[in-house]
Amino acid sequence: MTFELPLALATLAVVLIGHFGTWIALYNRINATGLKRTTIKRIEKAIVLACGIIPILLLLIEWTQHGFVGVFNGLLGGASAWSRLTIAYSIVAGMLGILLAPFWIMDRPQFATAKDRVTVTSAENLNLVKQTRENGEIYIQGDSFRKMSLLPGNQIVSLQGNCKRLKFKHLPKDIAGLRVAHLSDVHMTGQLSNAFYRLATDWIAEQCPDVIILSGDIVDNEFALQQLQPVFDGLSAPLGMYFVLGNHDRRLVDPTIVCRKLCELGWTDLGKEQARRQYQGTTLRLIGNEQPWFQRSSGPLEFQSRESSPLDEWTIGVSHSPDQFAWGIKNRCQLMLCGHTHGGQIRFPIVGPIIAPSWYGTRYASGVFEKNETVMHVSRGVSGVHPFRWGCPPEVSVLELTSL
Repeated sequence: MTFELPLALATLAVVLIGHFGTWIALYNRINATGLKRTTIKRIEKAIVLACGIIPILLLLIEWTQHGFVGVFNGLLGGASAWSRLTIAYSIVAGMLGILLAPFWIMDRPQFATAKDRVTVTSAENLNLVKQTRENGEIYIQGDSFRKMSLLPGNQIVSLQGNCKRLKFKHLPKDIAGLRVAHLSDVHMTGQLSNAFYRLATDWIAEQCPDVIILSGDIVDNEFALQQLQPVFDGLSAPLGMYFVLGNHDRRLVDPTIVCRKLCELGWTDLGKEQARRQYQGTTLRLIGNEQPWFQRSSGPLEFQSRESSPLDEWTIGVSHSPDQFAWGIKNRCQLMLCGHTHGGQIRFPIVGPIIAPSWYGTRYASGVFEKNETVMHVSRGVSGVHPFRWGCPPEVSVLELTSL
């Protein structure tokens, strides 16, 4: 009996890990597709229902046949008396738990991040108290966000301004010290006020970056279009400001309205065409990728291998999703900037995030990653449509380029 109980509990744990892990993995991957929003939402609901109902249904079947004592005894190791359906599903879930657990563990962001490529030089809390007034301004104006902000530890408006030093191999001396401002996932929905978004844009202006990049999910509904001008007005950088669209921008009847309004404010649309800017003796090449949600470019990118690329050209790639990491490597981007995953929204101690809309699950939830000399920075984003964040505050960053 002393041995049977721990074995039974360990078996139950493996079955539960296999069950919940598999359905969560499906949930993450369906959100990484380019399917229509309505289709994704239907599939999401089906996945959530299946994840919750299957265990309850199996327990009800066993309770009907064996009663409460039978179910309890089954959980403690007498599962051989359970129905064939329960045993079969438990075996499948348990096998999935055993086979996939090593991959889930290795895909934790803490094992994937390139810690040797980044140093955080400063991290400033731009708003220390949620739902507060500062200079007479309120940061939360929507009812759902206001109610959820009252939950203990909710960080939905605990915006961080982070300065990071990114380290590169073979960095041209001309661009050493270049400062790139990166903001992502602004998600103008009407739930947060202009004053909140100005925390990010004003902080960027104070940092005096050389270039500013916005990696998608800018406006979620028609009503919030009016926030674009007061939030971004007056922002500028010597080498320009650049943006791509994200999946949430598809919620607008005409997403190109966002593009036109930003271009009127001095931004350059990388979803439409690439750009080149001269910085001292080096040409900065900026390219964008909005897949799988948009294909707005006027033509294919002029692909160049690392071996054949000009020695005086340095490429920055911008994609809303980190799923396009391979695209950045193929197009010999030395730096790639992404968002989309929001850092997972909730990060548990040790375990880290669980939910992230990516083909790679939570592997690229947020942080700095490196592969084949392409360094990718994934932002936790400024905001979101879900009014909760725990252990994962929103962020805006300034990245200073240095040699490794």
